[in-house]
Amino acid sequence: MKRKIISTLLCVSMCAALMMGCGQSDKSDTKENKKTEESKDEAKDDKLDLGLDVDSVTVATSPGYEPFEFEEDGELKGYDVDIWNEFSERTGIEVKWEYADFSGLLGLLSSGKADAVSAQMSPTEERKDSYLFSDPVDYYGSTVVVAKDNDEIKSVKDLSGKTVGVGSGNSMQQAVEDMYPKGDVKFEVYTSATLEAMFDDIAYGRIDAVLAQDIQTYMAMKSNKNLKIKVLEPFAYDIATIVFAKDNTELCDAMNKFIKIIKEDGTLQEISEKWIGADITTKKE
Repeated sequence: MKRKIISTLLCVSMCAALMMGCGQSDKSDTKENKKTEESKDEAKDDKLDLGLDVDSVTVATSPGYEPFEFEEDGELKGYDVDIWNEFSERTGIEVKWEYADFSGLLGLLSSGKADAVSAQMSPTEERKDSYLFSDPVDYYGSTVVVAKDNDEIKSVKDLSGKTVGVGSGNSMQQAVEDMYPKGDVKFEVYTSATLEAMFDDIAYGRIDAVLAQDIQTYMAMKSNKNLKIKVLEPFAYDIATIVFAKDNTELCDAMNKFIKIIKEDGTLQEISEKWIGADITTKKE
């Protein structure tokens, strides 16, 4: 009888111990979960709030446009890329990239495959009808590039009867067409925004000149000392922006807030100095 009583007491004690252990474990787990949630909330509090309730943003660009967006060892780099890297770091919102030729970037916005286009695109009256544009992220000169030994073309006013290379969708083409309403400038349109093929065609005499950004051209000349070209004085100065779908005012407004912040704290200028070696974030006169 004693043995049965002792056995019964041992079983009761063991069960009680197990129940207490489980209770302590549950309490411990609850505390850990609470700490994790608090840590997450603190991390969110540390992030910049631009009023966006999204986890990610898909940005379309056209790689090969050094120093603004290009691939190196499989990694996307450049001026525009660093702006979005800074955006992601400060807000905690993931940035995903979608690639296309420059001429196809706006189509990605229209189809909903991208939330923004970041590729040194300037607003035109035609584009403004269908898309929203951010405040300027930089300023650039619109230039004419010719062969180094070409003394005939001294400015944009000397393009009558000439064949001029331009990237598809480049707003400079419309500007030059407006200067020559009789259509006496022939344009050779390249599907890619990169300048390499155009500069080769200048060298081979297939075209007489190229329309390009001054910054991009100087960077191309810096990286390839064999280019026998020269850059004429800019015929206009323009702005580069980030583009959004017409109804995406929320993201456009948020990016304008962000651009203002990184301009005021000097971050945008630092990005410019890093990739360009000069400050292109202020308006040229």
